[in-house]
Order: sequence, then structure tokens, then C-alpha cells
Amino acid sequence: MQRPHARRLSVLSHALVLLPAAAFTAASPDPAQQQPLPAASTKAFGINAAFRVRPSRRDEFVRVLTSSRPEAATQFVLGRDADDEGKFYLHEEFGSRTDNPNVKTTYFDGAVPLLESGAFETFPVASEFDLMHVGHGRRVENTSGAVCLNVELCVRPEARDRFLEVIRNNKEGSDAEPLCAQYSWGEDIYDPNKFHFHEQYVGEEGLLAHFEGEHFKEWEAFASTDPFTRPPRVEKFTVL
Repeated sequence: MQRPHARRLSVLSHALVLLPAAAFTAASPDPAQQQPLPAASTKAFGINAAFRVRPSRRDEFVRVLTSSRPEAATQFVLGRDADDEGKFYLHEEFGSRTDNPNVKTTYFDGAVPLLESGAFETFPVASEFDLMHVGHGRRVENTSGAVCLNVELCVRPEARDRFLEVIRNNKEGSDAEPLCAQYSWGEDIYDPNKFHFHEQYVGEEGLLAHFEGEHFKEWEAFASTDPFTRPPRVEKFTVL
């Protein structure tokens, strides 16, 4: 993926799927501008979310989120930004979109009271995507301290076919890296040609080894051809 030297947290137009907008006291997106939920899919499904938490609520936020994994999730990763201790990132995966718990669960029981009480400095943002590869066949446990990237790429339509070719090669090469623990990616369920990624590496040495791979060099060559409609967004964090 893009080297994480110019990360930006941009406000997305989609409401956070974890909770209804009414649960937040910070300014939230206009529900009238939100797109309807696409039809259910049997593809493996992912969510990347970002939070900016008030200083006095950070320990509480971590405690609640780390004890509130949705029962249906095959993966639930919470981490803190590499440079800003007030930013947190979440990655979830489900066997399919129909497994995503959009109803009250024990997860909501733990999270709603925290979120209703104004723990956030800004409205949390989330991206939902169908994975474009086989997802986890079983529940995945976290590796504390793993170095992660959540990435958003918006690709020009005319560059899509070559992008998919390069990314599939990048995933194949990354999956073979001894220090790459995960390389998941998929397409946004609302916006065609917007793609989301979650990558995990064993320490900084794992990330640096990834940058040296031939598959990554092919990616960098492609990225240098101006294939994006907006700058890539790369969020680097450590698993809690």
C-alpha cells in the first residue's frame, strides 16, 4: 500500500454502522444525504472505522470497545494511531453482510451508554466494503502490538482493470511474506471504484519488509501513473 507518511482522517459521508446517529452529541452527517443500504450480499464483509476520543474518555472507550466484540464478527481489531493518541481505528470482518449486527446485541449494550454521553470530539466515520477475496473461515484473534494500516483508495474508472490486476498481485505477494499477518481488501458497498484495505504486520520490520517486495514495487509503479481521483488515505495504528 501507499507509504504512510501523509495520513489524513477525512470525514466520510456514511453514518457509522455501529450505532444510530442519535447516539452522538457531536455534529453528525445529515441523514437525508445518506444513501440507502445496498441489497444483502453473501460476500465476506468488512468495516473500517475511525474515532477521535476526548482525553478524559479514552481509557473508558478502550475498555468498552475491547470487551464488546460482536458475536457474529470473525475479526474485531481496535488500535491507536501511530502519532496521535486521541485517534483510534477499528477493523471488523463478517462472513457476509447479513451477519453484520444492525440490531441490538450485547455489543450495543456495552457501547451505547458510552457513545450517548459525548465521548467523541467529532462524529465517528466508517466505511463498509465487500471483500474481493475469501474471508476468514473462522474467528480470528488479535496480536497485541501488530502494526496495521487502514487504507482508502479512490480509483479512476479507466484505471480500474489495471488496479485490480496490480492489487491481486500485491495481495498474493503480501500473503507470502513471513511478517505480513493479514492483507484484506474490498470495494465500498456504496461507491464503485472506492476500495478499502486492512493490513497487519509483525512490527515495523514487517512493514519495512513489505515495502521491499517486488509486488509492492509494482504497486508503486502503478500508483505513480496518477490513477486516483483523490489522494490515498492511509491510517497507521498499533493493535491494543
